[in-house]
Amino acid sequence: MQITTFSDYCLRILIYLAVSDGRRVPARTIAEHYGISVHHIAKAAKWLTREGHVAAAKGKGGGLTLARRPEQIRIGEIIRKAEEGSGLVECMRPNGRCAIEGACGLASILDDARDAFFDTLNQYSLADASAKRQGIARLLQMTSELAR
Repeated sequence: MQITTFSDYCLRILIYLAVSDGRRVPARTIAEHYGISVHHIAKAAKWLTREGHVAAAKGKGGGLTLARRPEQIRIGEIIRKAEEGSGLVECMRPNGRCAIEGACGLASILDDARDAFFDTLNQYSLADASAKRQGIARLLQMTSELAR
């Protein structure tokens, strides 16, 4: 199974914020530390804010923070929601067409596999993904006061 770049960026933002200990972090800072376009990070951050995982404050001193504790954010929940509408094969996508649709059993098999994938991911939280806080902070070259 492969996830989209959008889902990847959403997870990266969440991990960065989990390591930031509640401090507001501008999207630009996250983008710079990951070496990703600020536009892509801003788009993912906006979606995470709409979904209630991230809180955003505008203006001087503004930035992003987690809206919930890392233990409450399930990895599978994030990816499942971010991946909505991107089916594994053509017939599973919105407006997708296939010449054997209706007679083929592949979609139901892939549905089962996808559900098992998300069930496994939901066994883990953002806290699990960000448990090695000091290592993450060091690799992202975050200042020492951010990592405890």
